[in-house]
Amino acid sequence: MSAPNFHAQALRAYGAVKATRSLREQEAEVYALVSGRLRVATEGSDIEKIRARSDATRLFSTVRVLTLHESCELPLPLRGQIVSVCRAAMREADKDDADLGFLADICDSFAAGLLGRAPVAETGAAA
Repeated sequence: MSAPNFHAQALRAYGAVKATRSLREQEAEVYALVSGRLRVATEGSDIEKIRARSDATRLFSTVRVLTLHESCELPLPLRGQIVSVCRAAMREADKDDADLGFLADICDSFAAGLLGRAPVAETGAAA
């Protein structure tokens, strides 16, 4: 099998798998990915910490903007709570000595909520 053909088949297979997962599952995966990067960065280099904080900032900034948008169908009280958590996470991520475990716990909580599961705090920062 030639490399381009293999690559095309792999892309089709990946697309088929993604299509079978719900949007909520895909969103939860994004939170899990950022959480993992944050947890790895806790023991990593300065550049890994900066990248993880940047990922968290981008994620929570995006969620905040989407939640505030008029097209968001979530109930207003829930929207307010989500925006509040996003702001707190963004403030923490902006700190040079950010608590990456705390940010990872927030990501885990969002992922668990999207999947309908109770969050499991790994650092004890959030319960």
